[in-house]
Amino acid sequence: MLYKREILNAVIQCVDEYAITLITGARQVGKTTLVSYFEKEKGFTYLSFDDTDLLAEAKSDPKRFIDSHRPPLILDEVQRVPEIFLEIEAVVNRVKRIEGSQAANGMYILTGSQKFNLMKEVSESMSGRVGIVDMPPLSQREIRGWDGKEFTIDNEGLLDAAERRELGDEALYESIVRGFYPARWEIAGKPIKNYYANYVKTYVERDVSELIHLRDRQKFENLLRILASLTGEEYVPDNIAKTLGVDKNTVSAWVSIAVTGDIVRLLKPYYEDSINKRIVKRNKLFFNDTGLACYLLGIDSPASLKRSTFKGRMVETYIHNEIYKSYLNRGIEPKMFFYRDNNQNEIDLILVNDGKLDFIECKAGKKFGGDAIKGFRQLANTKFEINGQCVLCTTEDPYRIASGVFAFPIRCL
Repeated sequence: MLYKREILNAVIQCVDEYAITLITGARQVGKTTLVSYFEKEKGFTYLSFDDTDLLAEAKSDPKRFIDSHRPPLILDEVQRVPEIFLEIEAVVNRVKRIEGSQAANGMYILTGSQKFNLMKEVSESMSGRVGIVDMPPLSQREIRGWDGKEFTIDNEGLLDAAERRELGDEALYESIVRGFYPARWEIAGKPIKNYYANYVKTYVERDVSELIHLRDRQKFENLLRILASLTGEEYVPDNIAKTLGVDKNTVSAWVSIAVTGDIVRLLKPYYEDSINKRIVKRNKLFFNDTGLACYLLGIDSPASLKRSTFKGRMVETYIHNEIYKSYLNRGIEPKMFFYRDNNQNEIDLILVNDGKLDFIECKAGKKFGGDAIKGFRQLANTKFEINGQCVLCTTEDPYRIASGVFAFPIRCL
């Protein structure tokens, strides 16, 4: 079964507005399937550098390759041939000079899963000519066919979503363990056996090894397992280095690679000048796919997740990811932060939109009172307007915690 991807409209807009559209995202999030729309509906020619003959042709003579394959053109796995970026730039510049800027729009769609190399080449060769779209894995909305926009706290809208949608505990935990890569959902029956084992093997052997000379692959895989155990927690490289048995610089370099490969994401702390001295300044780390994190931790069923000490972190990771996807799928880079101060006051998630703040607590339980939102009071004197405050948790029905503050079921996302 193929799912309708919400991000398609953002890609279409980007193609209409830029000469070059670059679609990045983790391995197997569905980039190739997405661009097939432009091949079938818009007359683009599709070429993939997974084809070894095409790869050799492009590397040996990039100018001839680009000249012989005329736009509109899709180039898949383009990070493998950085040599062609300058040639693409030359073609785009020529069309702009002779026919005007509008005539150049929609010439090339590039896809790739190694953001580090791609961003380097784009910044050096294509600045101002390329629109960049980050593609996440499937969202729960896409899987369930729910409508929605980028997440903000709108009490009436969330109450309505709670009324219209269904997602019980079993379905929630099953989706967290299953993960959100399309291949885990597009085949009827049980998900592909050994999917994540093969995913990790391919990621380490191909993506990571192309970026660095990896002497000890097992240690890198051990790093991924440690990071999975820390999803939703503060990122402290020194502690990881001690556990892994490598130096801090190696940890920082390897985590940077995991970030650029969309395996993990670092969430920055929120601060304003008035609170700057009191806050914890370390980032928090989140796995971008709960299924991959569960696999690395040996969690293989909803029942084992419910019994696990990682349940709360996985639920928080799931909530963060679904909110993050709701923005990326509309071509918006979300402004997401967390708050923690030296007195252990916390806000799991702060969203900043149009100068307004949303405060969100992410919980795996069902019943919460005022203690769950005490962290919100730490920013009562913020210089920004507070749009909304809520707790997202596994409750079956919404309920009021304080004036204007509700606990909402996770299905409201």
